[in-house]
Amino acid sequence: MPATVPHQLYTAEDLLGGFNPWDPMGFTLSRDFAIYREFASDGGPLPASLAIRAAQAAHDAAIADALRVFLKTVQRPLVGVMGGHSLPRNHKAYVTIAHLARDLAREHFLLVTGGGPGVMEAAHLGVAFSSFDSVGPLDEAIGLISAAPKAPFLDDLFKDDWTIKKEKLGAIDEARNWLKTALEVRAKAPSILPVSLAIPTWLYGAEPTMPFATHYAKYFQNSLREEALVNNSRAGIIYGRGGGGTMREIYQDVERNYYAKTLDEVTPMIFFDGDKYWETDPVLGETQATTPGINVHPTIRPILAFGLVSDKRPKGDVEACLDEKLLFTTDHTSIIQVLRRHEKTSQRNLTFALAAEPLKIGTLRMNRR
Repeated sequence: MPATVPHQLYTAEDLLGGFNPWDPMGFTLSRDFAIYREFASDGGPLPASLAIRAAQAAHDAAIADALRVFLKTVQRPLVGVMGGHSLPRNHKAYVTIAHLARDLAREHFLLVTGGGPGVMEAAHLGVAFSSFDSVGPLDEAIGLISAAPKAPFLDDLFKDDWTIKKEKLGAIDEARNWLKTALEVRAKAPSILPVSLAIPTWLYGAEPTMPFATHYAKYFQNSLREEALVNNSRAGIIYGRGGGGTMREIYQDVERNYYAKTLDEVTPMIFFDGDKYWETDPVLGETQATTPGINVHPTIRPILAFGLVSDKRPKGDVEACLDEKLLFTTDHTSIIQVLRRHEKTSQRNLTFALAAEPLKIGTLRMNRR
């Protein structure tokens, strides 16, 4: 059976309790990993019985309600930071995400991610060190955490009896060191961290839990988690480099904006990468590209324009909206400005959502034509 029904969101201490930084198997001793092992043995995304499915549903419903209470309490513009889990800690894209997150937190935006390693961890690390007046402590933290640069690949961990496969023991020890390094860096941040929100899932429970968020809305069902991530990030979403999971979130966001009833309700989409990751096709002959990338630029704008243009909405107004809210940039000032301009609308819609009045939110009245 899954974890007991929670009465509030998890903390890092809740999830990482039992972790032993000195035991080679220490990663597997945490409460978080124990729940993941049970989730996997119960059938993973396809629960083995109705009782298991019901227990998981009760847990996820409680998390959803705790998330609602948390967002009503915090009342700050919620900005999503999406991106891949495989980005190493010593990559310049990790550094730039952390620096952006620091600046956004200092502007009193509440950041939310999917709670994994890579881009997601970088965002929470930036928030964790945002209360220092200087960027120096954050840069020092990035230098220290880079000693364990990459989270290990931990898929296909278990034998039939749900013990760890012998060939995975090295990766388990790497996960211990990855998490140990993160906790050592966490100890250098303020004892009371600036608030940030992670929304992970036990579907990807083999991934180590980064310890830099203050609140974790962890779900069993990934579909509920994805819906919570995209739909609650009403102030805007920033996309660091990523793969298939990030692409899914991008086009969920595109769909929501496609059906916006007013141009005010179009949520900013910000593609953030200094190497133009989201604008290059090196495998298709882009000789200017410095790194592999996924070129979403030619598709997203035409899709949104097609959905937003109507008899009552001139094409020029739509183009002006997209010029403002669909950005491919790394300029912090521009990003903060577009998020700030959308803040009033985002807070109004979040208030409607938290009050269970979704029909007042234009982007949720999707006609699916």
